[in-house]
Amino acid sequence: MTATHLADTSAWAQLQRSEVAARLVSLFVGGGAATCGIVDLEVLAGLTAADHAEGLAERGFYPRVPIDDAVLERAVEVQGHLAGEDIPVAALVVAAAAEAAGLILLHADPVFERIADVTGQPTEPIP
Repeated sequence: MTATHLADTSAWAQLQRSEVAARLVSLFVGGGAATCGIVDLEVLAGLTAADHAEGLAERGFYPRVPIDDAVLERAVEVQGHLAGEDIPVAALVVAAAAEAAGLILLHADPVFERIADVTGQPTEPIP
C-alpha cells in the first residue's frame, strides 16, 4: 500500500482509543500512514534508552516524508500568514511536509485545521 496520510504525533497518541483504533490500525499496519523526522522525535521523546531503540526500529517500517529546505520555507511562509497566532513550529513543519508530499494530514489537534485554512491542504481529524 502506498502512503495516503502523514500521521501527526497527535494521531499516533490516539492509537490506544478503541473507538478510533480500527481506522488507525488499518492505516498504520497497512503502510497507508507515513511519518517524518519531527513526528519521530516527538513520538520517541521521553522514552528510556531501550524503549527508544525499539521505537526507532519500529518507526523504520513506516514510509517516510522528507523535511527539506522547501518544506521549511513553506512552513515559514504559512507562519507568516498566521502571525500572532499560537501555532507550534513543529505543527507548521509537519503540515508543510504533508502538503509537499501530497498526503492527507491525519491528526487530533485543531491547530492543523487552522493551518489548512491557509494552505487548503486535505486533513483528516480524529474525533
